[in-house]
Amino acid sequence: MCGTPRSGPPRPQGPQARCALGRRCTVSEKCRCPRPGWTMTPPRNVVKIAIQMRDAIPQLIQLDQVTWLVPPPSAPRPHLPVNRAEIKNGSILCLSTAPDLEAEQLLGGLQSDSREGRLEALRHFVPLASDMTFAREVISRNGLQRLGTIIEDGDDLGEVLALSLRAFLELMEHGVVSWETLSIPFVRKVVCYVNMNLMDASVPPLALGLLESVTLSSPALGQLVKSEVPLDRLLVHLQVMNQQLQTKAMALLTALLQGASPVERKHMLDYLWQRNLRQFIYKNIIHSAAPMGDEMAHHLYVLQALTLGLLEPRMRTPLDPYSQEQREQLQVLRQAAFEVEGESSGTGLSADRRRSLCAREFRKLGFSNSNPAQDLERVPPGLLALDNMLYFSRNAPSAYSRFVLENSSREDKHECPFARGSIQLTVLLCELLHVGEPCSETAQDFSPMFFGQDQSFHELFCVGIQLLNKTWKEMRATQEDFDKVMQVVREQLARTLALKPTSLELFRTKVNALTYGEVLRLRQTERLHQEGTLAPPILELREKLKPELMGLIRQQRLLRLCEGTLFRKISSRRRQDKLWFCCLSPNHKLLQYGDMEEGASPPTLESLPEQLPVADMRALLTGKDCPHVREKGSGKQNKDLYELAFSISYDRGEEEAYLNFIAPSKREFYLWTDGLSALLGSPMSSEQTRLDLEQLLTMETKLRLLELENVPIPEQPPPVPPPPTNFNFCYDCSIAEP
Repeated sequence: MCGTPRSGPPRPQGPQARCALGRRCTVSEKCRCPRPGWTMTPPRNVVKIAIQMRDAIPQLIQLDQVTWLVPPPSAPRPHLPVNRAEIKNGSILCLSTAPDLEAEQLLGGLQSDSREGRLEALRHFVPLASDMTFAREVISRNGLQRLGTIIEDGDDLGEVLALSLRAFLELMEHGVVSWETLSIPFVRKVVCYVNMNLMDASVPPLALGLLESVTLSSPALGQLVKSEVPLDRLLVHLQVMNQQLQTKAMALLTALLQGASPVERKHMLDYLWQRNLRQFIYKNIIHSAAPMGDEMAHHLYVLQALTLGLLEPRMRTPLDPYSQEQREQLQVLRQAAFEVEGESSGTGLSADRRRSLCAREFRKLGFSNSNPAQDLERVPPGLLALDNMLYFSRNAPSAYSRFVLENSSREDKHECPFARGSIQLTVLLCELLHVGEPCSETAQDFSPMFFGQDQSFHELFCVGIQLLNKTWKEMRATQEDFDKVMQVVREQLARTLALKPTSLELFRTKVNALTYGEVLRLRQTERLHQEGTLAPPILELREKLKPELMGLIRQQRLLRLCEGTLFRKISSRRRQDKLWFCCLSPNHKLLQYGDMEEGASPPTLESLPEQLPVADMRALLTGKDCPHVREKGSGKQNKDLYELAFSISYDRGEEEAYLNFIAPSKREFYLWTDGLSALLGSPMSSEQTRLDLEQLLTMETKLRLLELENVPIPEQPPPVPPPPTNFNFCYDCSIAEP
């Protein structure tokens, strides 16, 4: 134990006093002086680390960062001293070949005359291609051109080609070289691999993935891919019972659709639906025995969004009162509900009488104005509302007539307006299904029902308009209650869509079971879960319980960080399928992370190569403040990235660095930001913390008040009684008993 020895000279005073040998000593380290009991500050440039050779046990050494690896003037300068200041106590340094030497050696192997030599070089090349430093060295030595030559030659269509494509993709993903620099012959050769029937099943998915990146990054080369890759060929790949091949084929298909003009996109989708793509997706992908991957779910979401996006022009176009076709469509809608004898022949009615009759019938149909064109001038929904009403009248004529005639016979105050309700319902469906909104880069929220039904939007409207009439009657609504009824209908549709029914019939069953009374019951239940009593004694009790429960939440967040989470890497060009794992060490002192493959089991702490000491962390950034989100701009399509992005700023030598995250879900975002805030000593202010605290407070309060059931709790504490007239009964503790 440090301190003044029993014998010998007195201990030096001060935090860095000098000992008998003239060295600066402190009480923090054992003194290296000959005299025991004194301590000395070690040089700041000396760290204790372990050096590990490949497949060997690490050896503990003391490393002087000043003199380490400083070569004589005549010797070549080594690579690692530039970042030697980043080495911390307890680090493990793994010795490996310098990146430039490794790159030179492997690129030489790619030029080997023997197939075995090239294959061996590629096998070592692919695992290293994901490293940025190695990739820069390879690219600076024309490594991409050498790989491109192997791919273009196509002498070996087996493992050599597959490894070359994989290595090429890995190098291009670093963003050092633009996809637009690829040559047309190279792209055409990759297209050939997609259009050929190859024996090696690993080549087509890689070729499809490369073409997807080309299509998303270069409009000119994307047009080339579109002209060279037939849609029928992509359908063939989709029909192969190989999930990886299906995912990459769907990725290229959605990329081609995104790059097409609205007219071309409509023609492409019409052709795909004619070739029964929708039925195949519904039967063999959505209802496949194997679980669907995140990538496929995202591409199905994109396909759904692009298909629904075809409705946007009609949604943005108001009705033209001078269009003969649109006036005839309104008359068809009116005549389907009110058939008048002699009207079609035009006999027996004057022009004024006919106009008056039409205006009255349009009013009965639910239009707010005698001229329906004025109602349909609203954008949105524009002409899309008229399309929905015509579809309902033609495909469900009996339900349409029953709706209109039933409400025509009611009192004026209680009739449900068909046209007004249809217009508002169309707006509601466009909002719920995000019609006209840009595709998200990460969303997976597709509806299986969409692929199980032709004309799914119009069919959904047919269910919704009948639900509106049913809810109107259940609420016994009047015209003044129209907005309230639409709010209930919106809640009914939103709750049912959130259940992701797999068919329209199942959707109809579930939404009709969600009656107005059931909606009220759900609202009341949710309100009871959220609300607590406002009595001052209960509020005081809750305040006393908060510190303990916040400590419990903090403990849970840190345990969640120790379990770790699988994050997905997102680039500025396209959605990538690379994964990395990050977790907190059990002693809460290190963040450990590293790349991993999809489908692999969670890695152990020892297998994670990277570490970030918690002591080096500066601050937590979220949303638009994150550097990796700030670079993507402020487009509407990046809103979901803003909501899931967070970064940690930390010290790396004398510079500030960032560790960037894109959370897989909103819940994981809350858990990680709360846990990191707890590590930094900041308050946990997420919405999830508020909900968890409220739930725990409610449960704990109820447990504390179990014995007071049916006992009224006063709003104010009982009054304190007045003091007694004298205190003679008090015992004087100062008088000692004999």
